[in-house]
Amino acid sequence: MGGLKLAMNPKTGKTWMTKLLAGAGGLLAASISLGYSLYERRQADVVPQVEVASPVEAGRWKVSIFGSALAKEMPNGAKISPGKKAVVVSMMLENLSAQSSNLYGSLIKPTNLPDTSKPQYYLMRDRAILWDLQPRMPEAVTAGWEVPENVVLPDVLRLQIEGEFFKPRDNLYSAPGWFPSGTVAELALPLNGETSVERP
Repeated sequence: MGGLKLAMNPKTGKTWMTKLLAGAGGLLAASISLGYSLYERRQADVVPQVEVASPVEAGRWKVSIFGSALAKEMPNGAKISPGKKAVVVSMMLENLSAQSSNLYGSLIKPTNLPDTSKPQYYLMRDRAILWDLQPRMPEAVTAGWEVPENVVLPDVLRLQIEGEFFKPRDNLYSAPGWFPSGTVAELALPLNGETSVERP
């Protein structure tokens, strides 16, 4: 009894192989695309770690942070509130926009100090409270926070630098303005022991 042989139509086999290869190619392309998208997202989520004294451009502001310390008094010489102690950070701050502004309060944010609000900024040259910062006129300034006296402070202060971006027309009023763009850099600096604020 002769064996039964099934013959495959050459055209059918070729069509089947073409479809198989096309499907595998599409699956590979989709996998590569997904992987690249996840990589880009992960890279976007990575916040640059900067060194102390490195200039950081944060949209409206450019800042170089030099050091931090526990202070015996506020940067303008005022006494610290009862039951509090003061942490100060020294920096160079520049307004990169075309208009004077005092909206730098959210520029730096400690991540390992408890319940800190926006710091108060002081000019180093005359110890006065910093109000409007003029465009393209860098100023040496000190930012200060008061924290509860019983709080155990870290040996290393960790700061986030928050950015802003300019939008010619906002979505609500179609007016120009600066808007938060998230954390643009992080740095860690030793929190030095108690010190007096330097006088000019």
